[in-house]
Amino acid sequence: MIQSAISQKSPNAVRTKLVITDVDGTLSSFWDYFVPAVREFLREASLQARLSIDELALDIGHVIERRGTHEYPWLLEETSFAWKHFQESSDEFLECFVKPFWEALDKNRSKYLRPFPGVIDTLSELKDQGIQVVALSDAPDYMARARNKQLFDGLLDAVYALETGDPKEDQIYRPISTEYGRKRVSAIMESTADLKSRFHVLPQNCEKPCPTGLDKILEDFDVYPQEALFIGDSLSKDGVVAASRGIRFLWAHYGHHVPAEYEEIVHYQLKPRRDDVVSKQLPNHLITSVAARYDELLSHI
Repeated sequence: MIQSAISQKSPNAVRTKLVITDVDGTLSSFWDYFVPAVREFLREASLQARLSIDELALDIGHVIERRGTHEYPWLLEETSFAWKHFQESSDEFLECFVKPFWEALDKNRSKYLRPFPGVIDTLSELKDQGIQVVALSDAPDYMARARNKQLFDGLLDAVYALETGDPKEDQIYRPISTEYGRKRVSAIMESTADLKSRFHVLPQNCEKPCPTGLDKILEDFDVYPQEALFIGDSLSKDGVVAASRGIRFLWAHYGHHVPAEYEEIVHYQLKPRRDDVVSKQLPNHLITSVAARYDELLSHI
């Protein structure tokens, strides 16, 4: 009789208690403000530095690759260009390059960062249904806080993001100055101190597809994997970590592609040329479904 009952049970009989969502590329597009800001900055900075846009972008791209984020607080101070030309005059470098870069980024974030269609209404509907929503992001926690306050505060029950640690002085790669980066991080942390969403900071080695952050979410919210649904745009990160714990995964295909006008910067100028990189893809049979819009997750809960 037990076997009969199991065989007749609907696969959707277990109620979804928790939605785990990626942020960048799933709730909103990071590229929508990052690329216009970088494009603007590279035009001006290449003239000042007397370097081609490609040379300068690739130098920045190496720092992005090392640090695993486009918003590393000392992104410019750690470039070869900074060390070669401004090691003894870091104040000049901060004024001429660093401050304009982050000011351009903040201006464009305020102007262009918007939720994808259906996101706000979907988060509100989930809240009305008593389903909790948690964001699991690989963004530095200081910027995850800034973007959450701008778009989603109060709609997400919690946000888990990666720590923003100071670079160690004994590292081979380190910035020529940490002054401005520290001030910027402190200012953003202070301006987001009143967030309604709970924030949890994960060690940097918890970047997806490491399952540590996901395990902490399941423990903190006291849910079993079968009671959760994971939605994200990255198969190699979001999909793999969800599959590692047997959590249903909804692929946010709409956030998977970079707009054509951004491809040169995202895929070529800022990306170090490496032929040995192997992309880890999630087998198709592990994808629960593919979403063309965020609100399609409502039909899977």
